[in-house]
Amino acid sequence: MTPKPLLFASVLVLTLAGCTGLPGGSAPPASTEIVLPAVTLSPAAAATAVITEDGKPADYATPLDALKAGDTAGYLTLLARMPERERAEDKFNNAYLALDRASAGDMPGARGYLGLTGDEAADQEQPGFYLWIDAWLMALEGDLGGAINRHREVAGGMPGITADLSLAAMLEAAGRNDEALSVYEALTPTQIEAPEHEFDPQGIVFAHVSTVIVRHSLLLQRMGRIEESQLVYQQLADAEPEQATSYTAAIDSLETGKNLDNEPLTVKTGFAMALSDVSYAMQQQRYIQTVMMGGTITGLDDKREAFDLAILLIDPENENLRGAVIAALYSEALYAGAAHVALTAPEETPSLQISAAQALLMSGNEAAARGAIEKALSISDDKDRLSTLYGALQLRALLDDRDAAFDLVPELLGLAENPAEKAAALGASSSIYLHFGEPAKAAEYAKDARTLDDTHERRMVLADALGQAGHINEALVILRSERLARPNDPYTLNSLGYFLITRTDKYEEGYKVLARALLLAESDPYIADSFGWALFQLGDLDRAKGLIESAREELSPQSHWEIEDHLGDIYWHLDRKDEAYAAWKLALENYPPKADSARIAAKLADGLTTPRPEKRPLPEISLEDLEVERQDI
Repeated sequence: MTPKPLLFASVLVLTLAGCTGLPGGSAPPASTEIVLPAVTLSPAAAATAVITEDGKPADYATPLDALKAGDTAGYLTLLARMPERERAEDKFNNAYLALDRASAGDMPGARGYLGLTGDEAADQEQPGFYLWIDAWLMALEGDLGGAINRHREVAGGMPGITADLSLAAMLEAAGRNDEALSVYEALTPTQIEAPEHEFDPQGIVFAHVSTVIVRHSLLLQRMGRIEESQLVYQQLADAEPEQATSYTAAIDSLETGKNLDNEPLTVKTGFAMALSDVSYAMQQQRYIQTVMMGGTITGLDDKREAFDLAILLIDPENENLRGAVIAALYSEALYAGAAHVALTAPEETPSLQISAAQALLMSGNEAAARGAIEKALSISDDKDRLSTLYGALQLRALLDDRDAAFDLVPELLGLAENPAEKAAALGASSSIYLHFGEPAKAAEYAKDARTLDDTHERRMVLADALGQAGHINEALVILRSERLARPNDPYTLNSLGYFLITRTDKYEEGYKVLARALLLAESDPYIADSFGWALFQLGDLDRAKGLIESAREELSPQSHWEIEDHLGDIYWHLDRKDEAYAAWKLALENYPPKADSARIAAKLADGLTTPRPEKRPLPEISLEDLEVERQDI
């Protein structure tokens, strides 16, 4: 199968939010303070508590259960009730409790959890992370000069570039902008290299560099030094010339202010940003260490989740961070928890309503999902109308509300102003037509989007639409050209290989292309599914079943309609009819496009009428076909 991020590549709506009516209780008013036996939580934490039907805070068997519910109050309560020695086994436990105390303005309480007494010699025995937090506590107390000096003394052991980014944030919060600029300038490399594709490990470095450049540019913009701000940002544009249209729009916004929320950093927002950097850096360290040991990371990253939920106590209005927390819970099918995190946001916004609709949709409450979409549209304004339309359009398509979805298209196209916005709107419109089974119209919109924004992503979307419209050769020209330009991109290889085995009779070539893609990304479920389907087409059902079942397991707890559809066909031909029906049913429950939905429904009603694929010899694959340098992997 060809992985698609969503209906549109221009907007992320996989974050979700909760709303009244979802299971799991509700949140208390943000102004209250919860007092539990031997535990006092801040108002910010109290606002996160899941309240049961009898009006009491939910109780959990383990801290992990509280995290999965998105209940920061419940999580902190369990930490606070731990024996002190047990809690101290993980230095972050006390740090999270300290952050809650800091959120309430109780700095002595925060330092108490950190074991900081004011005795310099004794305090130096505490973890460096605690001393770094203490520097920010000083800043929260108003001693910015002392905080900066303290930060410079103790932050040397922080991971990666987080110490420098933290210092820059503190300097900004103190109004010492020129010093902050110097930090960003020192962190910016003379040569910036963008990743070739999303599997390229260079992406980790590029993400860090991008963070530095964006913050540098935004600080200059806040200082009124617009031209310098644009020149700094241009460094990213130069590293990714194919993304010129998007970068041009971003650079223009530095002058116009359009779509730019660039408020000066306060101590609170600066501290939250610095904490977020540490949380991300430590997650990357865990990921790299696991990969180096030959392992894989699966399931909820509870360490990152706990850290980010604690950061939201410092800055509850941080919607970007809240979105990351929600997305992490959503990715593990923890829909109630993700919904609850969004529900406890201090301000209702269109994006949270769109997210709530996604949560309700995945929970099976379609009527409430439609209500949340309407609410998002009703409260949106000029600033967020365009992004709200993207989300509403996608969700109405998934809900099979054809007329309601198409009613939004003219407004979406009309609101788009610059080439980047117009290309995104055209791409969204293309996806809607494709979803509802009108590939010819979808291809027209995709072509127009490519004309405005000729990127790899736009070309791949166009090839997909052309293929579905029956323009096989035209689509193949695009796909083969992309393969030549990106020979080591697993997803480009996957798209070409899957196209060949599903829309042409070039099974041998498709099989070889997919074999290379799988070698480059052996644990990717979408590529495993594609290669498994190639095996099915060649009649090797047992191997196909094993590979596609592994794709299903890799994707779990999420599921994808196309993987289930493929497994249903395989089970049917292996005379495992009950499993086939169950797989097709699950496929329908995962919102396939209109045409595919009708096709799967027919199989559920009547079973398969096509014969079992004839078994043929598998194509021979030479070393040259699979030649991959270690750095490509």
